Amino acid sequence: MTRIWDFESQDYGAFSLEIREPPLTGDSLGHKTWGSSYALAQLLHDFAAGPLAHLFLPGVMSTPEEVLELGSGTGLLGLAAACIWRTSVVLTDLPGIVPNLTHNANINQEVVERRGGRVEVAQLTWGGNEDETDPRFQTLHRYQLIIVADPLYDDDHPALLTSAIDEQLALSEHARLLVMVPQRDSTTERLLGTLKDELARRRSPLICLEENVVEGQDDWGDEHGDGESEAVGFWWGIFRRSQPSHA
Repeated sequence: MTRIWDFESQDYGAFSLEIREPPLTGDSLGHKTWGSSYALAQLLHDFAAGPLAHLFLPGVMSTPEEVLELGSGTGLLGLAAACIWRTSVVLTDLPGIVPNLTHNANINQEVVERRGGRVEVAQLTWGGNEDETDPRFQTLHRYQLIIVADPLYDDDHPALLTSAIDEQLALSEHARLLVMVPQRDSTTERLLGTLKDELARRRSPLICLEENVVEGQDDWGDEHGDGESEAVGFWWGIFRRSQPSHA
């Protein structure tokens, strides 16, 4: 299935992204575009003009690896970020998800570049071995901004995600994490609480600067896309590092 996702704003104009979604098999949840990706993508301009504005000043993010997306899935969020922020984004996911992710990056390359952005695709398995992770990620603390949407499905995900964030997020006080987690039920609420706890327990803790909940449509459980989506609260938070305690 291929879907067209439209974006339009007086701030950045209009563009569309074409996203292919293969059939879901086994644990391949990254082959579906979940509602949180679109919900967060629609907020990207507001974040760049507000709480993330300092990162988009000239010279702050000057390397090709400016933005890292973890758990990109079909790539909608990262591709939208490249278009709206007019910057470079590295899209990452599990080895089994990367082929379709690469396909979506390729078919949208023209629209991304026309809008001044750039995307790359790379393997990155949270807690994985060298065969599951691109060598570029062996150099730690490279990224000033990490984005991630709907990353928590199992009890081990908060710790694994936190480890990946801690390894890749720059140690600078200016570095930021932007994350969105749908509040579908008590399980996702609990996983979000665990994620916050894990982020706060790192040697260089990550603290939440801003958070809120926006309403959106989510079709979790409708793997074939032939049912109706449900209204869900999408929690988002922006984190930065704090100095570790020496007490």
